[in-house]
Amino acid sequence: MSRIVSGNLRLDIQPVDLAGIDTIQAAADAKSIRVQAAPDPGARGMGDPNRLQQVFWNLLSNAVKFTPKGGRIQVVLERANSHVEVRVTDTGEGIAGDSLPYVFDRFRQADGSITRRHGRLGLGLSIAKQLVDLYGGTVEVQSAGLGQGAVFIVRLPVNASP
Repeated sequence: MSRIVSGNLRLDIQPVDLAGIDTIQAAADAKSIRVQAAPDPGARGMGDPNRLQQVFWNLLSNAVKFTPKGGRIQVVLERANSHVEVRVTDTGEGIAGDSLPYVFDRFRQADGSITRRHGRLGLGLSIAKQLVDLYGGTVEVQSAGLGQGAVFIVRLPVNASP
């Protein structure tokens, strides 16, 4: 986190196949969560595979963490002109509308009971956003409210530069 904030994190840009990024199937299986993946075989570009793995690990682990047993997570990966879009949709707890603007803030969660219940610091989404920003991409969140699940959308340029 400190290297990101101080601007000392360097991306190791190389060809990357985004469709090949691992998911967290074992954790989902443990909660009987069905993970559906819809990769686009044309979703290739330039990037740092380790940092991209970190971004998607944070998004997917949150989806598993906040999706109840028997729920569903959908991951859609598609190429659209000069960028690649990844959507992670879950049937989890959802996010209250007044909390949406703060989802990517460090150490900020909707309420203290989330930290107690899930035992996390609230850094994963902040790290994911900062890494996506380094790429010149965007990440956004959508939720219809509590109990309605959430959608995280990452847009990355196909040809990232260091």
